[in-house]
Amino acid sequence: MNFGVIFRRKLRDSRRSILGWGIGLALLGFYVAVVYPLIQGLEEINQLLESPVFQALVPNLGELDYTSPAGFLGVEFFTWAPLVLAVFGVMYGLGIVAGEEDQGTLDILLSTPVPRWLVIIEKYLALIVVVLLIMAMTWVGIAVAVVLTPDLAISLGRLAEAIFYMLPVTLLMATLALFLSTVLRSRGQAGGIAAAFIVASYFLNSLGAMAPDTVGRFRWLSFYNYYDAAAVLKNGLIWGDFLLLSAVTLVLLVLSIFFFERRDLLV
Repeated sequence: MNFGVIFRRKLRDSRRSILGWGIGLALLGFYVAVVYPLIQGLEEINQLLESPVFQALVPNLGELDYTSPAGFLGVEFFTWAPLVLAVFGVMYGLGIVAGEEDQGTLDILLSTPVPRWLVIIEKYLALIVVVLLIMAMTWVGIAVAVVLTPDLAISLGRLAEAIFYMLPVTLLMATLALFLSTVLRSRGQAGGIAAAFIVASYFLNSLGAMAPDTVGRFRWLSFYNYYDAAAVLKNGLIWGDFLLLSAVTLVLLVLSIFFFERRDLLV
């Protein structure tokens, strides 16, 4: 089997996912952006951000000015968008191995002269392309809103960086799900652990911001601790955090290939 066959098939099979998730996030981003004029100038909202409840709901607030374009999009869109994409990543990551194994098609695929590591690599490359296409559609949706909303003065280049900043978070969750599916027999168990990690990461980072002397000491365990889209919207990509999450993702990918090479398939 020539290199690229599995990649193209996986990409073709993902067309509905690209359209569904891409259009959904684009419409969500558009909706959030066009309502910005309604809160512009309401300085009292910034006082609300200082409440412990809001600090728990929205991590990484810092000295954020909610009424600024970067602060508004950072809270109302980029706080929740990575969680949405993380769910997509988990679903996609589970499908790389466990999905085909459950359908009984993985053993047929591996009966062809294709090494197991190549199956992982080609499907993973398709994942990267799929996520980038979804992000591109998301950028278009918000960019249209920015053009139609003069008060939302924000650089489209910075907007692209903030959206791209979600890539390592999404890939990390997808790769975690892939890794778990190569070491666990149950797809449901692997998905459950990955989902629990997403929820735990969010609340660990949120509670850590409220209790820095206790829970805060463990915030480094949360992937959300390394994600601050509002800062990216203001100052550009934070390459240290971006590369750290990418490095962890690469380690999980290598481990996934290692365990997949040595596991017995269910038939």
